[in-house]
Amino acid sequence: MSDGTFLIECPCCKARIEVDSKSGKVLRQWEKPVVKEGGDPMQEAIKKMKEDKLRLDSYFTNAGKSLEDKKKELDEKFEKEKKRIKDSGDTSRPETPWDLD
Repeated sequence: MSDGTFLIECPCCKARIEVDSKSGKVLRQWEKPVVKEGGDPMQEAIKKMKEDKLRLDSYFTNAGKSLEDKKKELDEKFEKEKKRIKDSGDTSRPETPWDLD
């Protein structure tokens, strides 16, 4: 919400709108929050935060494992290529773009 806007909450449906104070136009509208009957909104929010934390933790754990797997795969490819070059007996230096001048 910026300085030139204000929020209005409908007393009937509990929907919330953001209105521009100069023009009176509706800038943004939010639907009524869904709250279970007899449920505690704070407990629901805490539960959702815990679920989000678990989801993010698993994402980062899997991302780290994925990077380790990729590194291992690249190391294996590198070692395989080194072995191929050693077995072929080619000791010449590969051409570089600077050698092409």
